[in-house]
Formats: sequence, structure tokens, C-alpha cells
Amino acid sequence: MKSTIYKISFIATAIPIRLLASVTGQKAIFPFYHLISDDNVAHIKHLYPVRSTKAFEKDLDFFLKNYNPVELDVFFKLAKSGKFPKKNIFLLTFDDGLSQFYDVIAPILQRKGVPAICFLNSAFIDNKDLFFRYKASLLIDKIINKPLSLTQEKEIRKIFVDNSILIRDNTQAILSIDYAKRSLLDDCANILALDFSDYLNTQKPYLSSNQIQELRNKGFEFGAHSIDHPLYSQLDQAEQIRQTKISVNDISESFNIQQRLFSFPFSDVGVKKDFFDTIFDTSHSIADITFGCSGLKKDICNLNIQRIPIEIEQFSAKQIVYGEYWYYILKMLVNKNVLKR
Repeated sequence: MKSTIYKISFIATAIPIRLLASVTGQKAIFPFYHLISDDNVAHIKHLYPVRSTKAFEKDLDFFLKNYNPVELDVFFKLAKSGKFPKKNIFLLTFDDGLSQFYDVIAPILQRKGVPAICFLNSAFIDNKDLFFRYKASLLIDKIINKPLSLTQEKEIRKIFVDNSILIRDNTQAILSIDYAKRSLLDDCANILALDFSDYLNTQKPYLSSNQIQELRNKGFEFGAHSIDHPLYSQLDQAEQIRQTKISVNDISESFNIQQRLFSFPFSDVGVKKDFFDTIFDTSHSIADITFGCSGLKKDICNLNIQRIPIEIEQFSAKQIVYGEYWYYILKMLVNKNVLKR
């Protein structure tokens, strides 16, 4: 439904954002991306659309025209107090700690005077390991560029069948592999002679510790994004808390970060209120603020901030933000704008 609203949102873009923000009471928005690049990024290209630098700058111009960029300290005080901002504000965030944040994104943001938070998976910093979905994209890229031999096809199909993956299309079968079965991606890579370690060493898809510290010195903020990027709804609560605690502690201690920020990998859908009660328990809190990605929406857990995903098909930030406001207004009619847990 949202995609349809994004498509037709241009009809109502003559209505000022300030009016929509006033009607909905949503004067703060939290757009998020993963990376910006003009290159062909093999570990991303088969997962979601990559924003070009030109499209990103156009997005930023839209945000800056309609909202004031906010520093983390200001946002932190607002979030902790539960107060609404008097002016429209936006806080930009980026997930996965990819190297393009250093090479491409930060220089653009500095030039335009926009602060941002980058969320890191503690297991991937310094290119120590690779997110299982990125492995899937690399496998697909390998198959497309070099079709499987009959022997390879037979061996890979055996892996799928033995693990109850009955999808006939190899690409879709690879994309269906989840966190619990992620080792199968390594098995497939062995058959295809695809070396993930070599890719990490040569392409360096993630930020290094030195780059993170340099970006910190320039005013950019960082938070945690779990240890190795599982889908939280597929974990039991003990593992959800372990992933959160270890990653937040690692990031905070490694880079001397005071505010303990956390963004959920994939999504926070399905995460129960008990989880938030535990991590926000004032006697032994694990995080100060967390971030989901359900769009323009309130959360019954006030310190869990919902962000707006921008990497959706080829929609511009303008289309997405307008669409989010109109979707919010529709939901207002049935009182469905608060995430229950």
C-alpha cells in the first residue's frame, strides 16, 4: 500500500510540508540509508537499489528546504524529555558501517552542514567478517557473470534440497537463506571458488577503526547495529539482548562514545515490550535510545525511534516523505499510528 501512496504522492506535493507536519504533529523525521555510490557495488546490487550521489544531494536539498538538521545532543535531550520540537527537524542515519560513509557520504554531508549517525555491526569493523546477505549478493553476482557448470549446479542443488530449500531458481534460493542457515552461503561459495576473505581484504566494504575515529573527530556520531546483523524476530529474547549488549558495549568502549545508541538490523517488528523494558531499565540500562524502521510512526516504547527508509525502489526522498505523511493521516482516521508490542 505504501508504494502506491509514494507513486501518487506527487499529486499533493503542492501542500507545504510544514502544514502536513502541523496536522500530524510529526515535526521530527528520521530518514535512513545504507550507502551512497555511483559505482557498481557487488555486495549490495542484488539486495536493494543504491542511491547515486546526484540523487542523494537532491534528497538532502529537499530535507534542508523543509527541516532543520539537528545535532545528536539536541535530539538526545528531546527524546529523553519526550518533548516535541517547535520547528521541523531531521536526523539522518546510516546502517551497516559501510566504507562509502567515509569515502562518499561524509564529504557531501560536511559540505552541506548535515550531521549524521552511522550504526556499526561490531563483528564487521575493520573488515573482519561479512554480513550474510552481502555474501548472498556476491554469490548471485558470481552466478550471473559466470554460469554454473553442470557439476556446480548439481552440488549447489544438493545443498538446497538437503536443507529444505525447494526453490528452483538459484538466485531466489540463495536470497531465501536466513541467518540461521547462513553457513550454507559459505558452502556455496566453496563450490563456486568464491573467496569472501579475499573480497574483504581487497574491496574493504566496511569502515576501519581508524576511519571511524577520524569521522568522530569531524563530528559524526556512531552507534551499534548488533554483532552480526540477525533478524531480531527470529531470535529468542536472550539472544536479542546479548546481541544488543555486546555490540553497544563494544562500540561505546572502542570509540569512547557516551550516548549508547542502537539501531535494529533489518527491523524491530516482532520485538516485544519486555525486551525494551530490559534494555532501558534505569538500574542497568543497555542502551539510551534505539531506532526502528517502520516509517513515520509512533512507538509505545518512547525511546525507540521509528525511521523512514529511503532506499525504496526509485522513489525520491520527497515522494517517500510526502507519502509517509499521507499514510500517517490515513492511519489517524482509524487510530493506527502507534506500534503496539
